[in-house]
Formats: sequence, C-alpha cells, structure tokens
Amino acid sequence: MRLRETLLGLLVLAALGLGVWWARGPSGASPVPASGASSAPAAADEASLPDVTLADASVDAGDVRLVLSADRPVVALTRVRFRARAESKGTAVPLEEGRLSFEMRMPMGDHRYRLLPGDGGWQEAEVVLPACGSGERTWFATLEGKAAGKHVSARYRLDLTPAAEAPAPAAAAR
Repeated sequence: MRLRETLLGLLVLAALGLGVWWARGPSGASPVPASGASSAPAAADEASLPDVTLADASVDAGDVRLVLSADRPVVALTRVRFRARAESKGTAVPLEEGRLSFEMRMPMGDHRYRLLPGDGGWQEAEVVLPACGSGERTWFATLEGKAAGKHVSARYRLDLTPAAEAPAPAAAAR
C-alpha cells in the first residue's frame, strides 16, 4: 500500500513540475508590449533614434513634430522632469492623452507616465529611472498621444548618468 501511495505522489509531483515548466517555458509567440508600443529597437536601429541625453530631440510624425526635453543630466534613481510638445507648422498644438514610457533591452519594470499640462504648450512628467544591475545605461522613451486629429508616436533614446558621476548639487546660499 505504501509503495502505491509513494509512486502516486511522485507521479503527481512530476505532473506538477511538467506543468510549471510548460507554463513558464518559451511559447514561440513574442509578448506584445502594453498599449501597442513596439519593443526596444534592435542594436542596428539605435544609432538612428533621436538622442535626448545631451540635447532636446524632435521627430517629425507626418505634419506634426514631437519634441522631447529632459532636465540634464538624467541621473539614475533621481527625479527628472521630462517635457514634451507637439508642433504643427511651427506652432504648439495640444497633445491629447499624452503618455511617455521607458524601457530597456531587458525588463526593468513598468515605467509609464501620463503627461500633465505645463507652460507654453509643453506637457510634463516627473520620472525616476532605475540603474540596471548589468551596467547598461541606455533607455528607450516612447512619446505618444493625439495631435492634429491623429495618433502620433515617436521613439527616442537616452543614456543615464550613474549617480557616482553626477555633478554635486549646488551649495545652499547662506
């Protein structure tokens, strides 16, 4: 009787282990990122993305230009203000339902931000990005929303400044 119970227990354990392996294993289908955003670009595409590490960057999306700006340097684990603006024919146009999301080549958690109205047609988000344990610094930002009656989207890249390399904050005035 004990042998039968032991064999049945081992069979159940093996079936459970096989189920876990099957559920967590590769399925052949690639995951679809949230809100229809594309996954991080391949290494060959990185050089062609506008870089907001050292200067503001813009992308022409048809007749709408999307501009992304950040307080610099963008330091890991510190609050950084990102500003976005949509322009048509050189004039600011509303960016409705504006969202800014960040991702790396490896999963680093959910970093999606809703843009809030700012001055001069700009929209803003306070962002905190973590440092990757592997030492990778490159993040990819996706700016999207509705402007001039259509959905617009643009991708940018930026490199984080490690906290150890960040300039010291200015001393407080006496």
